[in-house]
Amino acid sequence: MRDQLKNITEKDYWVYGVTEFEFDHTINVVREMIDARTEQYKKQEARVRKESPDVADDILDDVAYYRYTDNQYLWQFSLWRLQGLIEAVIAHQLIEAPKNKKLFGLKAKLEALQGLGYSLEQQEIDELLLWANLRNALSHAPPEQYRPAPLCEADIVEYQAFVKGLYLRWQKEKDNGLPLIR
Repeated sequence: MRDQLKNITEKDYWVYGVTEFEFDHTINVVREMIDARTEQYKKQEARVRKESPDVADDILDDVAYYRYTDNQYLWQFSLWRLQGLIEAVIAHQLIEAPKNKKLFGLKAKLEALQGLGYSLEQQEIDELLLWANLRNALSHAPPEQYRPAPLCEADIVEYQAFVKGLYLRWQKEKDNGLPLIR
């Protein structure tokens, strides 16, 4: 590993920290990639239909399937990033714990957040933990190459709206004077 990457932390690459726009950017990056892949596919489709009209559907079926599965991996990336963003907000912007007192796991972070007075309903905790469990499952036992998890854009858009809404609410509560752990 290059020396520059050893022991790297957010202090080495953050300028502003996580902002509201990070949540939108995650979705936008994936949509741009999928749009570019769709444009590329359409060009390939036109060429194949012109060069091999009799077998074009057979050829394109496989290409379309692999494009679809690869796109699902892009949505899995979004889940991973969105989960990281909300945990970073909690751990580094709302619960600024001392270096020697790290909070391990999302549940511990959520409990500390509630202890400070930030609003968080039990159903929101349950939802956050379900998403975290999915992210962990996909991270620690990744799906096979051509059999991604059935995660799609609508799922990620739902999750993004959920965590962005929590972020905005907690930022408002912080601005209204809720304390930080120091």
